[in-house]
Amino acid sequence: MTDYPLLTNKEQKTYEFIEKYSKKYGKHPLLNEIAKGIGISSKGVAHRYVKALEKAGKLKRISNKHRGMTLQEEKSIFLKSLGKIAAGGPIEAITDQQRIELEYLFTNKRSYALKVTGDSMIDAGICDGDWVIVEEGTKPYKSKVHVILIDNQDVTLKFIEKINPKEIKLVPANKKFKEIIYSVERVSIQGHVVGQVRIY
Repeated sequence: MTDYPLLTNKEQKTYEFIEKYSKKYGKHPLLNEIAKGIGISSKGVAHRYVKALEKAGKLKRISNKHRGMTLQEEKSIFLKSLGKIAAGGPIEAITDQQRIELEYLFTNKRSYALKVTGDSMIDAGICDGDWVIVEEGTKPYKSKVHVILIDNQDVTLKFIEKINPKEIKLVPANKKFKEIIYSVERVSIQGHVVGQVRIY
């Protein structure tokens, strides 16, 4: 196994910019674009950072080719964390900066992770402290657990039952918790659970 040098903060920032730029535009940035993207004015310094990334095995330069570089694929897959989700009473949704690293396949770009607080969904196998993997979407599914936004402020994790065109029922998976009926104007479906991670 090759021992690659550790990246400095500036080099890591350069790599992240190149990766983000490449995904957004479908091509790799030029040195002047890299310099601008990381907040410096010198193409020479940007070139030094790129050389350091090449030495660290993070990318390869392709000679005599416009925008000639190739990013080396990462083995790890990351999902962004958008905070905590209530599995009891609703709680205020607060975004945080955590992320969870997954070594198996969760590549759907519409997916994100939420950490569960509370035990209202334990009979569905979702316990306090679990991470649920959520696929964004507004479509309700009868047998799926949904992320529900209430009054544009509070978020909770529940099953959904439509009562009538004007009302919707949020159903817990724990007999200790009551079902709650809301008018459809107060409730917004944010997505449904497609998987979960439990860290011991």
